Amino acid sequence: TTATSKKGYTHRALLMGIFDGHGGSGHNVAHHVALELPRVFATKMQQGNFLTIDAQFDDKIAQVLKQTFLVVDGNEPVKGEGGCTASTAFYPGFGTKVYLANVGDSTTLIVRYNKSTGKSTIVHQNRKDKPHLDDERQRIEKAGGQVYIPTSLLISDESKETSRVYIPSANGMQLALAMSRSIGDFDGKVVGLISEPIVSIWDVQQYQREHQFSQGLSQDSEWFVVIASDGIYDVIPEEEVVDRLGKSLYHFTMEGGVTKTTNPLVTCEQLIRKASRAWLKQTPGMKYRDDITLGVSKLNFVTR
Repeated sequence: TTATSKKGYTHRALLMGIFDGHGGSGHNVAHHVALELPRVFATKMQQGNFLTIDAQFDDKIAQVLKQTFLVVDGNEPVKGEGGCTASTAFYPGFGTKVYLANVGDSTTLIVRYNKSTGKSTIVHQNRKDKPHLDDERQRIEKAGGQVYIPTSLLISDESKETSRVYIPSANGMQLALAMSRSIGDFDGKVVGLISEPIVSIWDVQQYQREHQFSQGLSQDSEWFVVIASDGIYDVIPEEEVVDRLGKSLYHFTMEGGVTKTTNPLVTCEQLIRKASRAWLKQTPGMKYRDDITLGVSKLNFVTR
């Protein structure tokens, strides 16, 4: 999306997101969100004054993101068994800040790429909304909901098991959802499930200042965003994903001038295929794999 400011600058904004469906009709909810969230967000942005940065700019962007998620959730067509995550990154096309909004357990990563070494470092990511987190658990239990926390998770945060919130369904059965916020999941509203996202703001200028970047180090840095469903990170480490994507985005050249990387689209496909094989290996005889989605984009900061 492009917009022209009062000073005549043309800004290229970036909005990217991932919507991972779950439940019987989760694919319908995810399809709805993928179509509607960009439209609703763009409409609300056009209604406001976002071509210049003022003291209220961050709060206004955060409010627009929250309102967008709530509107899209209110209009989701299933109103029953099915929902989806929604994890988005927004850069307005100017300034030094990126705005992440998230419900559910998908992941958005902001990554620094070092041009000299070819190394990629994760510098920021959204919080995953899990039912055992203190604020989430308190809200759910206050609404009369019940949270399941596996013993392994009580012992270590590194446990691969997940907490769940029990959701009553129309057929009298209970669903166990592995997240405390989502779009959809209509039946879960009565037990504290919400669709309001947590919005976090990452500032590249502040990051460079806190990490004492020299002018040379700033010039040696590139930045990019990775979005992915848990179907990727349950079987492939985040570090491997960003390392391969960074090299593919910036064509890292090894000693001797030999470039051995592929383009980002091919790299995404290779990672998705690797994750798929890993899922099938973990579930012999079942032929099961989780939904797997992966996307990447460069972040080009415009500060004039």
